[in-house]
Amino acid sequence: MRSFAKPFAPLSDLERRRTCEVALAAVPEPLAELWIFAYGSLMWDATFPYAQAKAARLLGWRREMCIWTALARGTPECPGLGLGLMPGGFCQGVAYELAVETQARALEMLWHREMWTDTYTPTWVTLEMEGTMHPALTFTTNQASRQFVGDLALENVVEHIAKAEGERGPCRDYLSNTVARMHALGIEEPHLRALNDMVKTRV
Repeated sequence: MRSFAKPFAPLSDLERRRTCEVALAAVPEPLAELWIFAYGSLMWDATFPYAQAKAARLLGWRREMCIWTALARGTPECPGLGLGLMPGGFCQGVAYELAVETQARALEMLWHREMWTDTYTPTWVTLEMEGTMHPALTFTTNQASRQFVGDLALENVVEHIAKAEGERGPCRDYLSNTVARMHALGIEEPHLRALNDMVKTRV
């Protein structure tokens, strides 16, 4: 089992705001609407205001359990694992449109949740939604972060997910809720479903 001496250091409020400002300034084109692409817990636990949600497909990125979590779904002594986007493949998920009148509040809530540490990099991507292409913001894996898992044997992946618990509950619930939501949306990723089945045998 992997462990850490202490929790991962959070970004300061100033650093967090700055990353949001930089991301918004890097918009590839003037936008009539702002979309956020969700591929993990945001698909089933969107705690920010939004105008509408649509199924979306992202090319060039894939969903992987590649992030250490030592707060939300684990502890430094027994860290859990969370999803991140890694280059290559494709990913189906949910796109949320942020309403203009609540956009600032929604972004603040998103950044507080997703950018608590340096785990992710806010990234502009292009989504396919209902046959058309749309720019959107998402949170890709920061491979320079201490929270990036890198290579980890499957046995250890299963063990961490099965045993870790944090402020937001067991890591195994995070995975099972995500897999259930994906199934409800018609998204099937055999490797995540198989991983969830293996975790259940350890509980």
